[in-house]
Amino acid sequence: MPDPGYVKGKNKEEILDGILGTAQVGSPVFELQKAGITVRCTEDIEKAIGSLGGTLDSLKKTVEANADSANKLASKVFWLNVILTIATVIYAGATIYQVFFSKKN
Repeated sequence: MPDPGYVKGKNKEEILDGILGTAQVGSPVFELQKAGITVRCTEDIEKAIGSLGGTLDSLKKTVEANADSANKLASKVFWLNVILTIATVIYAGATIYQVFFSKKN
């Protein structure tokens, strides 16, 4: 069925405005207008996804860089904790030795 101007060259709002008074629910013109609105919405979604392509790639790279940075930081914090634990054990041992084994005056 050729489009006699109900959908062709119109945006969603124009098609919606044209539905009132031009077609009865279930008629071929109404179905054409419904399909036209669906097609325009799909085109808008495709455009939005296309424009996000670069943004999504840069977001993915940023998230990956943050994950790598977090892994490096976690490794450094782990080794810092190991060093602090060893230092604590050494100082606790020295304190225990002084309390129990040092000569008192």
